[in-house]
Amino acid sequence: MNYDHLAVFINLAETLNFSRTALQMNLSQSAVSQTISSMEKELNFLLFYRTRKQVRLTASGQNFYQSMKPMLNLYNKSVQKAQRIAQKREVDLTIGYSGTPFEISILPKIIKRFNNAGVMENTNIYLENFDHNALKDHLLNGDCDIILTMPDIVSKMENIKYFDLAKGVFCANFYNGVAVCTQKSIELSELGKYRLIFLDSQWCPPSQSTLQKEIKKDNKKLNLVYANNILNSSIMVHADIGVGIWANFVSSPNDKQIVSTPLAYHQYPHYGFAMLDYGVTKTAKKFASWLQKNYGLLS
Repeated sequence: MNYDHLAVFINLAETLNFSRTALQMNLSQSAVSQTISSMEKELNFLLFYRTRKQVRLTASGQNFYQSMKPMLNLYNKSVQKAQRIAQKREVDLTIGYSGTPFEISILPKIIKRFNNAGVMENTNIYLENFDHNALKDHLLNGDCDIILTMPDIVSKMENIKYFDLAKGVFCANFYNGVAVCTQKSIELSELGKYRLIFLDSQWCPPSQSTLQKEIKKDNKKLNLVYANNILNSSIMVHADIGVGIWANFVSSPNDKQIVSTPLAYHQYPHYGFAMLDYGVTKTAKKFASWLQKNYGLLS
C-alpha cells in the first residue's frame, strides 16, 4: 500500500462516489475501483459496501478512515514543512478549533490581522477542526500549536497552559422568526415548556454537561433533541427545530436570526486558548502573546 492508494481511499470515504473521486483524483473510475480492491485484498477486510445505487463505508472502513485521515494530513504537512525548512523561508502555526459559529466568524479576521501586523514574517497558518477530545490529543501530539477551547476542557491535562480571552453566560438561544422569551433571564425550571437542543457527550464541554444535567433535574418532563456538534445545533435553531443551549460566546456576533436570553445559572463559562507549557514553539509563543493583546476582551 502506498501514499497514492491511501489518498484515493480517503477521497472515496468522503465522497462515497466512485465517479466523483475519479474526477477529483484525475483517474479513471476503473482505476479507483482497482485501487480499492487491491487495498481490501492487502488489508484482508472490506473497506466499502457497494451496490449499483450506493457506496458506504464498512465499520472497519470507517475505523480505518478515522485513523488514516489525520496521518495523511500529518504526512502532507510534514513534507511541506520540511520543504520550507530546506528553503529557509517559512514557519508553521497550526490552530485547532471546534467549529462554533463564533470561531467561523472571527478566525478569518484574526488570521488576516495577525498576518498584516507583521509579528512574524512568512508564517504559514494551518487550521484543524475537530471535537474537543481530538483537539486535546492533537495539541499533546504536536499536531496543533494552539487550540481554541474552554478551561474546563483542558483543566486535567498535564503540560498545558490555558489563557482566558472571554467570560460569558450560558443562554437559551431562540430563532428570531418566532415568539421568543422577552425576560432578562430564564430560570432553568422554566425550560420545560420549550423543545431543547442539547449537545451530545462527544462535543459537550464539562461545564455544559453539568448544566444539561441541572436542566433535566429541574424539569420533570423535557422535550429533547441532541446535536452532535455545536454548528449543527445552531443550524437546528435556525431551522426552528428547538431552543439551543450554549454560551453566548458560541454564537456569531453577526447572526441576527438568533436571540440569546441568559439563563439564571450560577456558573459562568470562560473561553480562550491552550498551548503546551513546555516544548511550545517560538511561533506559537509570539502568536499567543499577540492574541492576548489584541483579543483579550472578546466578551
